Amino acid sequence: MTMDLGKTVCYCMSVTSGMIKDAVDSGASTLEEVQGITSAGTVCGSCLEDVKRLVEYFVNERDSK
Repeated sequence: MTMDLGKTVCYCMSVTSGMIKDAVDSGASTLEEVQGITSAGTVCGSCLEDVKRLVEYFVNERDSK
């Protein structure tokens, strides 16, 4: 799957898919840990499902290596 890591996921905090990937690559494994690093999904919450899905995707990708 090709993913645009520059795509904005959380507009309130200007967080991109790549920033979520970086947080996971740095050791974050849960939505809450990624929120602590990036603040994604902490303002209006409309992106939470997308952020959660990306965290799960990147954790699975990282752990399968």
